[in-house]
Formats: sequence, C-alpha cells, structure tokens
Amino acid sequence: MTDSGCLHGKDILCVSSLDWDVMWTSKQQIMHRLARGNRVLYVEEPATLLAPLRVPGRWKRWRAAVPTLNQKEANLWTLTPPPLLPFGNMRPFINRLNQKILSLYIRWAMEQLDFAPDYLFWTYLPTSVALLEFAKNPGLVVYHCVDEHSAFPGFVSPRVVKSYDHALTQRADLVICTAENLRQSRVKLNPHTYTVHNAAEVELFSQALDPRLALPEEVIQIPSPRLGFVGMHDARLDLDAIEILAQTDPDWHIVLIGPLKAGQVDESRLRKHKNIHLLGEKPQRELPRYLKGLAVGLIPYKPSELTRNIFPLKLFEYLAAGLPVVVGGLPELERYAPLIEIARLPQDYPRLVRKAMAEDSPEKRAARIALAAENSWEHRVKEICQLVEAALERRLHKEAP
Repeated sequence: MTDSGCLHGKDILCVSSLDWDVMWTSKQQIMHRLARGNRVLYVEEPATLLAPLRVPGRWKRWRAAVPTLNQKEANLWTLTPPPLLPFGNMRPFINRLNQKILSLYIRWAMEQLDFAPDYLFWTYLPTSVALLEFAKNPGLVVYHCVDEHSAFPGFVSPRVVKSYDHALTQRADLVICTAENLRQSRVKLNPHTYTVHNAAEVELFSQALDPRLALPEEVIQIPSPRLGFVGMHDARLDLDAIEILAQTDPDWHIVLIGPLKAGQVDESRLRKHKNIHLLGEKPQRELPRYLKGLAVGLIPYKPSELTRNIFPLKLFEYLAAGLPVVVGGLPELERYAPLIEIARLPQDYPRLVRKAMAEDSPEKRAARIALAAENSWEHRVKEICQLVEAALERRLHKEAP
C-alpha cells in the first residue's frame, strides 16, 4: 500500500487527451497520485497537423519532429508525440494509421523506461481502440470515460467516434465513467462499467477559508459582490445566462477565470459589459485566492448532449472554498440540490443568485465544506484502485489454467 491507498509496483501507460502542464483535470490528478507507488508513462494529447489552426498554442507541436520523453515527477514521465494526421475522428483508416505511428513512439518510450510486460493500458480516448492493435499485449485495459466524445464540436463524425467508443468499451477489462449517464449507455456493452465521479483537491481549495489569505490585486479592484466561474471558456458556456446576470444588476460583477477556446465563445459579447471581467487562466495553486473573493460560484452551462454527460471538477472545488453554487445544464449535479441551486433556464440565474446570497449562513457553509471533504481526490483514487485491483483479480482467474 502507498499513501494513495492502493496499487503498488505497477507500470501504467496513460493515453491522455490533455498535456501534463495545462490546467489540471482528473487525468493529471489521478496519475499524479498513482505515481506515488507506481511508474506512469503519461502520453500527452496526440495533436494533429491542423490543431494549430484552432488552438494557436499547438504550433509548438510542429517543432516536435521526434517524440520527447520528460521526467515530471519521481515516478512519472510524459511522452510528447509529434503531430499526427487530421480527421482521425472522421475516417477510421486515418485513425488506424495514426495509432500505428503513435504505437511506435510509445514502444520506444516503454523500452527507454524498461516497462514490465504486464503493464496497465489506461486510456481517456476512444481512438485508442486502434492503438491496442499495435500495443504490446497489456496486463489490463482501463477505459476512463470522462466525456461523450461523439458530442464534441469540430472535425468529428458522431457515428465514427461512437463506433470507437463502443469497441473500446467492449475491449476494456474495466470501464470507469465520471457520470452516471455515461455508465448507463455503456454498461450493456461491458458489465464491468462503474461510475466514479470527479472530485476536488480539497486541501488546496479549502485555503480560501483562511482569513489570512490575501486576495489578488486584480480581484480587489473589482467591486463586490462578485459572481465567479473558473474553468475552460468554450462552447459549453451559457453566454445568455452570463449576460442576463450582468444586465439584471449592474452592481453584480461577473468574474470569469480560465482560458478562452478560440472560435467557440463570442468574446465580444462578454467584453461589451463593464461588469463582466475576463481574467484569463491562473495557476492552479493561485485559484483559492480568487475563490475567496467571490460571493457565489457559477457553473453556467448550456443543456446539450455534451453537458448531459458531464460531472465538473469545479463543483467540489467551489464547495471546499465554502461558496454557494448556482449551476445549469448539468443533470448529473441535480442530486446535490438543495445544497446547490439549479437553474433550468438562463432567466433563472438572477433569482437563484439572490437566493444563494440571501440564504447563506455559517451552517450552510459548514455543510458545503463537509460535502467537499467527502469528495477529495484521495477518496476517489482509492475507489478507482479498488476497481482496478478487482479487475486484475478477474483477469488472473480468467487466465488461470
């Protein structure tokens, strides 16, 4: 056993949909903790040759003519692959070629690290079902399903991506879903499919409760009450709801923290309001200082097939900071009412924000903090490890003569 409370001495190949050093999500949080007692090879997002046209930061991948292996922690390495061909989410033959190329980079990195033959293959990407054709036969296949990938905008064929997802679900020894809706649509394909919700780095975000913690200067300059959203600004964001809040009461100031995804958000709609403040992305360790300055935490998403299957990390982060929370477009969070306020329509937000601020109390704050404490990453990783250990046991019995 390790201080993560689970797996020990395993080699884990993680195929991620995010680079290691971007804003941390469940992928980095989980692998960071698993690396305390295991070795992790974290394969960063396999970007395509067209990615820089949509995400300017991806130009650096064009400079990566060869795969790069970097040690980030004592037992964790990242593999940055060169760019692959576009349209893999639309054309299976392109995806198969991409995964064959990616498998060569991965095999090289595994040889550098002398990975064990019974390594764990842990993927967040449905496209990885083709990678398994070329990978050295792993000891266990884990599909960690955190999104309905077929619902993403861009160069995506929903039918093709769903076929990848279904095939990977059937191939996996274990499927872990972050939302119950994701589990329900996959458990018929694989009985070993479980729901494990996202969590929060509770110890970090509870720093917002410390009276000695100073607010950032840019927050001090914004009048209160401040209503805040922390996260990726993309197509999920309900701009109607944000604008209605800004227009309802000019004394309310909406603070938006996080990167803005080019082409998915009409930035001009937000910037025309004097009481909407776009502060950009902030380091994870600085976020408690920003949350401390808020009166209400917002999760204003538009109802869609994508948000129907989302369980956002920021819920428990807000609660760990003691904040009242108003959410919309996220059926997975309705189980936490009345501890949080649920908006059905953009027009509901002003009433619910007023209610959240008026009814806040030390007792409600204590209840929010207690719920967050039950939903830390330490708890989640232990739960995940128990599922992995059970899957390893099943595999062992299955292979026994």
